[in-house]
Amino acid sequence: MYGPSQSYIDFLDKWHQVMYILAAASFIASIILLVIHKFRFSSIKTNKGKYDFLKLNQVRQYQLIFIVFSAAIFFIGNTIGDATIVKSLVYVFVRAFISLCVATLVAYVNYLILKFYYPGMLEKQLVKLRYAPRISKDGNKMRLLSEEEEDVHLDQGMQAEENVFSVDYDVWVDEKTKEVQIEKYPGYLEALKCGSCNFQTLTLENEEIVKPATREEEGVLIKHYKCTYCQSVRHTKVPIAKLIDSISEYQLPKDYVLKGQRQVKSIMIEIVSNKGDKKEFFFQNTKQASEFLENFNFDTVRES
Repeated sequence: MYGPSQSYIDFLDKWHQVMYILAAASFIASIILLVIHKFRFSSIKTNKGKYDFLKLNQVRQYQLIFIVFSAAIFFIGNTIGDATIVKSLVYVFVRAFISLCVATLVAYVNYLILKFYYPGMLEKQLVKLRYAPRISKDGNKMRLLSEEEEDVHLDQGMQAEENVFSVDYDVWVDEKTKEVQIEKYPGYLEALKCGSCNFQTLTLENEEIVKPATREEEGVLIKHYKCTYCQSVRHTKVPIAKLIDSISEYQLPKDYVLKGQRQVKSIMIEIVSNKGDKKEFFFQNTKQASEFLENFNFDTVRES
């Protein structure tokens, strides 16, 4: 019975050296990416800036970090099992395949965590940053105005954006110096930017099927948009796919009324689709909640 050749042993030694180097490099790279991300976040001075940075970058950056970390697992996996690998070159490929499966599984689990579990944790961070007390230029603690109080500081276009829930504005006031800070946040519902007034107030008025879809041909749907601020209109043609399945539409509640308006501190509306998707929305008063329900359409809910 013959043992492994010296050339094969030399190959395995070099292979393991390369794998150790790549594993160390990948692991260090994941740490560096995390440190850079944390440094960029800590270097931002304002809470609004931190809010925008986290919302735009946090999940995407963590996904990249976990991918690089998974690569480190793949490389280190290709250094395990010397006693078996030395028997045949075939085991090198088997080990590589198993290492790839493990690394892919780790990456996929992290993807699921970031997609379904982590957004709730991130939302808590964002809420904390959004409502943390602001400090004026003179060093005074500012007060966040209520929905009713803030309108005096918003122009008509801004108010129109809030009325269709495409944008939400927070107004902070230094009651000593009268300094005002207005911060812009994405609203609950999607609205297009109007080409005439440049506000996010272009909403869908109605849809018209000008050519029904058949099994042989696509149909044509015209979407009619209207700006709630400047009243300009826009029409867009959309193709209707062949053989589409009918989907039951969400029915808006009628005569939605809450009593004891003055005792209500905040309102949470939870809506669950027939696919099991769940959305939560928070409002300061029943009037705002009622107007939201009147404009609600599950297809236009902004993705978090």
